[in-house]
Amino acid sequence: MLVRAPRIVRFLSVSRSETWRVTRSTKQTTRTHQAAPPLPLRPTPVPPAQLLDCARELRSLLEELADLTGCGAAWGVRVLRRNVALALLSPDTLDGADNQLDFIEELAEAVWDGCDGGFRQAVAPCKTPEETVRREQRRRAVVGRLDDMAHFLCAAAEAWRDAVVVTAEAARAGVANPQEEHSF
Repeated sequence: MLVRAPRIVRFLSVSRSETWRVTRSTKQTTRTHQAAPPLPLRPTPVPPAQLLDCARELRSLLEELADLTGCGAAWGVRVLRRNVALALLSPDTLDGADNQLDFIEELAEAVWDGCDGGFRQAVAPCKTPEETVRREQRRRAVVGRLDDMAHFLCAAAEAWRDAVVVTAEAARAGVANPQEEHSF
């Protein structure tokens, strides 16, 4: 079942003195919708090559995080490592939208799951307090990068899903170009 997200429409108000340049045409025109070619819809939320680059970066970030904290055995880290390894072993799996969405969902769950402490685990104590502080700062930077990556990929997946929904609704309504449906 497709659910249409509510649209936010903004109206800008202007003072009367700012509208003096606006004139209304006396000629009556009727608007006709010309059949424009539909906008091309990308077949996946993210270009496969870009997601593969993300997977490569994820692998190095996960290795570094496991080294800093010893969280390699945490459930979220293990699942994400497995998904990254599968993506890197078979990059063609990232060519499909469903696989990309699963990959992005697993990343988001691993990074944002509050029950799995793998990504929030503190660094192991070092010989010196300065070294511990430095490693903790690096851990926070790695987790921040993972968070940024999850936000970016989730936003891309949501935008893609919204475009798919708009295109499907437009096709059902018989509109050739969904962007023209709401033009003024």
